[in-house]
Amino acid sequence: MINGISPFLNLTEHDFATNIADQVVKKSKHIAIDKEWQVISRWLDWAEHNVDSVKHLVGIEQRWQQGDAEYQKILKHINNRKFVCLVEELQGLVVSRLMELDKVNLAGSGM
Repeated sequence: MINGISPFLNLTEHDFATNIADQVVKKSKHIAIDKEWQVISRWLDWAEHNVDSVKHLVGIEQRWQQGDAEYQKILKHINNRKFVCLVEELQGLVVSRLMELDKVNLAGSGM
């Protein structure tokens, strides 16, 4: 054997075609991934540009930090809003259940 290659190496048409097909598939996968990456990159650039434009139009110069008073105020508002939404959902479920019980004349039976 010379350099690890057998002198009796037999390559069939199938082996040759399989190797070529594997290389083509690998290359086409890389091309598809590259194209997808380029699309995503362009989309991110576009989104970043839009965010920068809005920041400029609104006059935002600095991002809020967790210790800022405005950040704490909005965080409290968001948490309160979540609570209110949950209470409203619960209220809707209770009313729905009462209406179902009323349909079968069991509203005052304690069930």
